[in-house]
Parts: sequence; C-alpha cells; structure tokens
Amino acid sequence: MTHTITRIYEEDESFQQFLTTQLREYNNVRSIHHRDIREAHVPAIQLKVEQEGRVIAGLYGSVYWGWFDLDRLWVDTDFHGQGIGSQLLQEGEALAKSLGATRVKLTTFSFQAKPFYERFGYTVAGMLPDYPPGSDYYMMMKEL
Repeated sequence: MTHTITRIYEEDESFQQFLTTQLREYNNVRSIHHRDIREAHVPAIQLKVEQEGRVIAGLYGSVYWGWFDLDRLWVDTDFHGQGIGSQLLQEGEALAKSLGATRVKLTTFSFQAKPFYERFGYTVAGMLPDYPPGSDYYMMMKEL
C-alpha cells in the first residue's frame, strides 16, 4: 500500500479543524475525562483591571479536571511593581478554588514571570531549554 505526503504551503483552517476533530475523537474514546469535558460547561475566570477607561492588566484561565489552567496574566509595564499582578493572581486562585480547583498550572518564559510565580509558591514541573533561543520555557504548578 502506497501513501502520499503533501506539503501545504498556505494556512488551511479546515485541515487544522479536521486534525483537531480527529484528536478529540481519539481522546474521547480513550479517556473518560476528555469525554466528560466535552459535555460539561468549563468555567472561565476572567479578571480585568482598568484605569481611566484603559485596560492595564488582566487574567484569563479555566477550571477543569480539578485544575485551574491559568492561561494568561498580563500587567502593562507602566504598572509593574504596584501589586496589581499579585492581586490578580490571588483573586484568580480564590475564584478557581471556589470552582473546585485544587491545583494550578501555567506556562511562562524565563524572560517573563518565573520569579514572580515562585514567590507565590509555584514550582517548576517541566522546562524546555533554549526555547526560544537564549531563553527557557517553564511549565509551573501549585497546590491550592
């Protein structure tokens, strides 16, 4: 039996969606947790900080499988060092805990916020060195 590999040079959203669907179906057959998450409402946590109508910070994540998946936490550089990130993180963790999360996972680069998260009890669960070149990529976690 022969097969052909075709290079796709332009972004093809329908092909990407096809792959996503195939992977989800595979996961759903083999993991009750994947199956359940597709049927459940996954609570999102969204926090926004504004000053004079301008967004200066925010946090976004979701809670599933007993974890708070902290996807994004950003503070405008003009407002670093004022405790805004700390407040957002603590509020996000509290909301996640109220939604049943017992742990948090997040990713960060060495040039981003690793020391910040470590101050709040996060530990490194995994690291990719030199990604991007000259930096490291961390997966971090914390028990709530």
